[in-house]
Amino acid sequence: MKSSVYIALPLFLLLAVVQTAVLPYFPIFGIVAQVPLLVIISWTLLHGLEEGLVWAFVAGLSVDLFSIGPFGATALAYITAVLVIASLNNFLPSGRFFLPVVYAALGTFIYLLVYLSFVRLLGYGTAFGTISNLVTLVLLNAGLMLPIYWLIYGIEHSIRPRRVEV
Repeated sequence: MKSSVYIALPLFLLLAVVQTAVLPYFPIFGIVAQVPLLVIISWTLLHGLEEGLVWAFVAGLSVDLFSIGPFGATALAYITAVLVIASLNNFLPSGRFFLPVVYAALGTFIYLLVYLSFVRLLGYGTAFGTISNLVTLVLLNAGLMLPIYWLIYGIEHSIRPRRVEV
């Protein structure tokens, strides 16, 4: 777990810059995918709740550094999404194809629900266009989940292969 934090800090600072400065120039269906959220969900599925929460906190604060929204709102929304997904992952069988897509859709929905509620609670306005694009963002993130999940899975298993004992 300790080495995970050293990976998370630079990774999510880089992803936060990519999320806020690069990806808006490459929207898909007019929507920008939430890549840090998909990386967090993938890491949580591969490493469990504890590391998922650390990564969610670091990623949320990193994204909030470049956001005009309230500081900590993204971190709170990411942490909530990770808590729900990790809880469900304990009850459902593990899978590398269908379940990550479902978790991405659910995690995106929970993230958006918590984030928009927190933003509205603090008096920040949300445009109707933002709310009408929520379904598109959930579907986009679900569609992008498998490539990101498999990439992280492949990197993880090439860096730290599982020990086989006879």
